[in-house]
Amino acid sequence: MSRPGLTITYVVKDEEEFFPFSLRSVHNVADEVVVVDNGSRDRTPEIALSFPRVRLYTSLCQDFSALRNLALSKVQTEWVMVLDADEVFYSLVEDVVPRLLEVPEVDGYTCWFYHLMRSFYYMQNREDKDPQYRRIFLFRLTPGVRYVGAVHERLVGLGPSIRDSGLHYVHYGYTKSPVLILERWKHYARLSGRADPYPGVDPEHILDGRPLHPFRRPHPEVIRAYVESRAAELAAQGHKLYRPPPPDPEEELTAQQGVEPRGCT
Repeated sequence: MSRPGLTITYVVKDEEEFFPFSLRSVHNVADEVVVVDNGSRDRTPEIALSFPRVRLYTSLCQDFSALRNLALSKVQTEWVMVLDADEVFYSLVEDVVPRLLEVPEVDGYTCWFYHLMRSFYYMQNREDKDPQYRRIFLFRLTPGVRYVGAVHERLVGLGPSIRDSGLHYVHYGYTKSPVLILERWKHYARLSGRADPYPGVDPEHILDGRPLHPFRRPHPEVIRAYVESRAAELAAQGHKLYRPPPPDPEEELTAQQGVEPRGCT
């Protein structure tokens, strides 16, 4: 019998750069955090255990649904939030999530995310609430709820009452080194049965051609100082995309007129 409350679950591997910020952004809303480590060679397990109320498990299984389901099997609360280590919420999550858990007739909630691409200052989203960048992140754990699919796993068995939380997070996965991104793509492809994925591909060009739209929103509070420092480093090394984009003329005009500019939910 599950008890009231919320458990946050992660499946992680070599995620030391952004994991501490992700944990910090949501830790205050969690009764517990369950982390399944998939064989990290960096400080990821150490980072997990540096936070209170974290239970750490290790599995070398190469099936992503099995790893997600292992995490779910350790949950002892009624509600679950499923995150990746490179997803960082805005502080509004601390005010909103406790209220969401009190609604009795809801099975789950969606949230929105900014999908950064190649830089801290560019994204693939066309707008704040781009339908392509929305997912179920918070749900009531009932019998039959589970993940399926070895790669790009999906949630099944959830009840029909799904509502929008209105919350946003920022996804930092595609701001990592192109070499790391290509290695992860190769890993996913091998799990899908491809023997020699991406032969001869130059990692520096794997993201060429992807649409880029300026990300002018503030970064989440817990990661903002790191982003500014790291972006300045990279810009000094000649990475042009790590210079903030020019201001949006529309937002400049509304600010001059004393109108509240568009902001994060």
